[in-house]
Amino acid sequence: MSLSADLSIHYFSEIEILLFLLPKVGVALLVGTLIGIEREYRGKLAGIKTNALICSASALFTAGSLLMVKYGSNMPTPNADVTRIVAQIVSGIGFIGAGAIFKSQNKVQGLTTAAIIWSVAALGILIGYGIFVSTIAITIVFIIFLSSVSVMEKRVFRVHGGAHGLYDETGVEIGQRHSSDKLRKNEI
Repeated sequence: MSLSADLSIHYFSEIEILLFLLPKVGVALLVGTLIGIEREYRGKLAGIKTNALICSASALFTAGSLLMVKYGSNMPTPNADVTRIVAQIVSGIGFIGAGAIFKSQNKVQGLTTAAIIWSVAALGILIGYGIFVSTIAITIVFIIFLSSVSVMEKRVFRVHGGAHGLYDETGVEIGQRHSSDKLRKNEI
């Protein structure tokens, strides 16, 4: 048995690998961009680039794990676990999402951003496995949900008070009024 025969590990051409990865990256960039546009429109921290890159990186890691099962061996390895890299994506994105959460004054902010980062990574994982149509449908559902909840929050909670605080008739949060406004009310 010669050593050179054992070192030959390339069983797919670069073109085959490119044709396997390119559609996944393209769809992942599209999905991440769509969610990023919604977040950017709302003025949130994680916008277009962040969501597009998280989605495409998740898709690449997942697709890469599928390639590794067959790429490095001339015999299929039935014991190879392609979900190991996916598990690392989930925990790594959880760490990034935790960095988006911060406390200021009496509020915790960034929870929705962290959840969206995690959701976008999950969409990227689905794309990496080649599940395109379902992922695009789920993306549309996410965007509709985020947009409708945002409208509901503005109309219901900002008028009647709620988790975000109490608001006056002009839409200004009562606890956020400037001290000079309070003085003027007392003078009248």
